[in-house]
Amino acid sequence: MKLKFHTLDVFTNRKFGGNPLAVVLDADTLATEQMQTIAREFNLSETIFVMKPDDPANT
Repeated sequence: MKLKFHTLDVFTNRKFGGNPLAVVLDADTLATEQMQTIAREFNLSETIFVMKPDDPANT
């Protein structure tokens, strides 16, 4: 499985500081179980999955 993702350092103003965060893009086709497995693999305190809204008015 190929995933588009980024890891970011948040709550900091310097590199490699703050809290690391994983952001997985285009997660619309992932099942809940897959998201949980991916989040465990990242092993970070937070992992975000970005999906398209159900209602385009909520963008």
